[in-house]
Amino acid sequence: MKKTILAIAIPALFASAANAAVIYDKDGTTFDVYGRVHAQYYGEYDSYEFSDKTNQFESTKNDGELKTYARLGWSGRMALDSIWSGIAKTEWQIASENSYDAYAREVKARHIYAGFDGSQYGQFLFGQTETAFYNATVAKTDIFEDYGDLANVYDGRQEGQAIYKGQWGGFGFQTGYITNNGSYDSNYTGWSAVNGHMDKGYTVGATYDFDFGLGLAAGYETKSFEDKSALGITTEKGFLGGIDSIGNLTDKDDWALAASYTYAGFYFAGLYNESKFKFDGFNDVKVRGYELAASYNVDAWTLMAGYNRSEAKIKNVTSYEDTTNHGVLGVQYAFNTKLKAYTEYKIQGLDDRDDEWTAGMQYNF
Repeated sequence: MKKTILAIAIPALFASAANAAVIYDKDGTTFDVYGRVHAQYYGEYDSYEFSDKTNQFESTKNDGELKTYARLGWSGRMALDSIWSGIAKTEWQIASENSYDAYAREVKARHIYAGFDGSQYGQFLFGQTETAFYNATVAKTDIFEDYGDLANVYDGRQEGQAIYKGQWGGFGFQTGYITNNGSYDSNYTGWSAVNGHMDKGYTVGATYDFDFGLGLAAGYETKSFEDKSALGITTEKGFLGGIDSIGNLTDKDDWALAASYTYAGFYFAGLYNESKFKFDGFNDVKVRGYELAASYNVDAWTLMAGYNRSEAKIKNVTSYEDTTNHGVLGVQYAFNTKLKAYTEYKIQGLDDRDDEWTAGMQYNF
């Protein structure tokens, strides 16, 4: 097993699939069910948000609140011969009645795909899941429950993908084609949002893991849009360029480089990414950011630290303005392979924003 994989072995114990209950396993066919129940408390803090009443940005008080959500999924595998298998996976999430917003309280699909696993020939998947861009690069720094992985504009899991992924020794390669999505709505980071009609997209990622613990990765993703698609970005100063929504979005291009290193119980990772939004009749919007993440595992404890910084500008109109600037400290305690408790603290670097903290428990089955 690669040391890079060992670096995240403890957090992976809490991935739902790792705790799956095998329902059927006979004659080369397996079927399992897994899930999660998650409860966490967000402490009181002041943020800087746009007010519909005053039509301007102002300090907003956010009361402390306990929020919960649940996940349920299943996966299956059926052997076709000594090499090829048919595979499928589904996973949904729903928040409790008063947690998060109305969108989160609906039953939302996270993963829904079917395909083929050809062992040394790789996998062919069709449906909704993470993209090759995320799996290769962004995932390296995505180790926190809440306050990490926020210095990029990755759009989240994409539906309608045709994916190929393969692994040969230390080298891994993934690529995918994203088909038309007429109701595209992305607000992954909290400070950027795209909505409208995505025509199509392409995504690719490559990784190489050395035996001594170093992992290198690169990724690229591009999407085209139509039908008056729009972008909104909030910076430290307010709406980027004073515009709450920039219309006629035509293209979005993302690229990233990432690296990780594992030694004993230590894990270190870094990500640099740039994105460009192109418009019909408007200047390009550029976003760049970097993320750092580190963890140390000893027995049942995992100590974590990270930093996120990103900025955006309108070409030839504005200079770069901060969109994210914060440090993160976290602690996790594993009672066993199914139950853990954690806390995270965000050290805010943007003006007019408070530091934030959260604490929670997570049960996986």
